[in-house]
Amino acid sequence: MREAADSARKDEEPQGALATIRKNALEEIRVGLSEFNGHDLLNIRIWTDPRNGGSERIPTKAGIACRVALLPEIIEALQQAEAQARARGLL
Repeated sequence: MREAADSARKDEEPQGALATIRKNALEEIRVGLSEFNGHDLLNIRIWTDPRNGGSERIPTKAGIACRVALLPEIIEALQQAEAQARARGLL
């Protein structure tokens, strides 16, 4: 799976993001779909400003690439996290 994550990180283009969420002034979280060796993948990755001063953000190693089939379970887990955060007054 590490190869898939590395490939997804290299191959994912900024315009390929389905959603972009600003994390802070230097980073954003991009959500996208891709394919690697015949497997459909969900990619959630941190993108950052390059250290060399380039204008295009670059993907970092921080993030996940997993089978798209796991998406319903991930959504359910995130909904549970949201409910808990709301119950605790964090949102």
